Amino acid sequence: MVRPSLIAAACALAVAASGLSSASAEPDGVRLAQRWTPLTGILPPEREVRDPGPETGSLDRAVPAAPAVSDVSDTNVQTGRRLLQAALVRVVTDGQPHGGLDVQSTVVDADLADALGLGEQRGAMVTDASSSSARGANFRTGDIIQRIGAHSVAGPNGLQQALRDTSPDDLLTVEVWRAGEGAADLKQLLVGRAEAGNVGAAASLGRLLSLGLVLGPRNPTEAAPYYLKAAEAGHLASMTRYALFAKDGVGIAKDEAVAARWFRKAADGGQEAAMTNLGGLYEAGLGVKQDYSEAALWYRRAVEKGHVFANYRLGLMYEAGRGVGKDHQEAARLLRAASDGGLSEATSWLADKYAQGRGLPKDEAEAAKLNAVAADQVRRAADRGNAVATFNLGILYRLGKGVAQSDTDAAYWVVKSLRLGDRYLIAELMRNPDVLAVADRKWLQGVLRDEGTYKGPINGAFSSDVRAAMEALANPA
Repeated sequence: MVRPSLIAAACALAVAASGLSSASAEPDGVRLAQRWTPLTGILPPEREVRDPGPETGSLDRAVPAAPAVSDVSDTNVQTGRRLLQAALVRVVTDGQPHGGLDVQSTVVDADLADALGLGEQRGAMVTDASSSSARGANFRTGDIIQRIGAHSVAGPNGLQQALRDTSPDDLLTVEVWRAGEGAADLKQLLVGRAEAGNVGAAASLGRLLSLGLVLGPRNPTEAAPYYLKAAEAGHLASMTRYALFAKDGVGIAKDEAVAARWFRKAADGGQEAAMTNLGGLYEAGLGVKQDYSEAALWYRRAVEKGHVFANYRLGLMYEAGRGVGKDHQEAARLLRAASDGGLSEATSWLADKYAQGRGLPKDEAEAAKLNAVAADQVRRAADRGNAVATFNLGILYRLGKGVAQSDTDAAYWVVKSLRLGDRYLIAELMRNPDVLAVADRKWLQGVLRDEGTYKGPINGAFSSDVRAAMEALANPA
């Protein structure tokens, strides 16, 4: 989600999703001067990688695809490898021009590779082939790019690495794996294999449908049964993702007790994001009896496995002395570790500690520096399309925190966040409106009125009319 949690860290799986109340985000007796508690998510958002578009106009040079090397799958969908000829477009990375395919892609993980029978030769899956240059080369959404010229596409940055030494206008042979004629046939193939018991296929369907990648718009309702199917087969990440759906009421009915059970199963299996989420439920008393000591235990286990968000949550517990002895130095250490891991919520909180001299020597210069870093972290997540981070960036502009204050820029980013259509974002705002001060809630109502979706009073109350106004931006007619 990272998802981010509303920062969402910008998160939190990341996601985008902590689900903690604003009260639980503050140490006992501490009221932040920032007048805004970021929404935060626990799972990081699953990344979609962009092969940057052309700096100048792309060449539209269609070259017929070579005949596919095919086999017949168990769902009668033809699968096989095709050789495409692609004229590269101009791309600039870190000031250096090189060639690009002008497509969007996502990494092929082990689940998808298993579902499709790719073995070790995974590659990058095309999620958008709508550009003229991509169409000219006959790329299809759902294609898996496995080789470019003499270079195999492997690892999270494999596509970019394979293109770094190329030049614009190079004409290269690209080997892709394809199911049938593209995305629709790929979905049919995955559904058939999931129904036949392939766990990787079920997990991949859940992931692609929940993210709105390749198979159509985001559809958590359709994704949920596939996550459950994979979870019941012992797939740890699917347990965590299904639990997040249950915790937030996304795709299925909200049921925090169900969420707690699945988080516990995944945590017992060693899944660190589940440990952190389970700690969050114990801290807030959601779906389980509130128990700060148990919350700290699960946060600590996740910290030991390197989970960044757990450092943040455990740091707050040390600051407040909840479930652990109060220790400002340990709190600062954990917050710094989370900040160094890129978590903007932790960076922002650490900045406030320096600004207020709360457990640390007061240092306004360090606070300003950290606020700027936090804003940059939020912007990076927003640039990747994370709705919660995009909302948080708008609020930073509204507050002038780490960026120059601008209600115009604030409105732009907040509206953009809602138009991304993330149901979690709207659900979190409605469930926990106190993340924003009354004045900022009134401002948001005014923004919605300016967009023409809200006609109610400007009173700071997040009514059903406010929800409807936000949903209207998320789902335009």
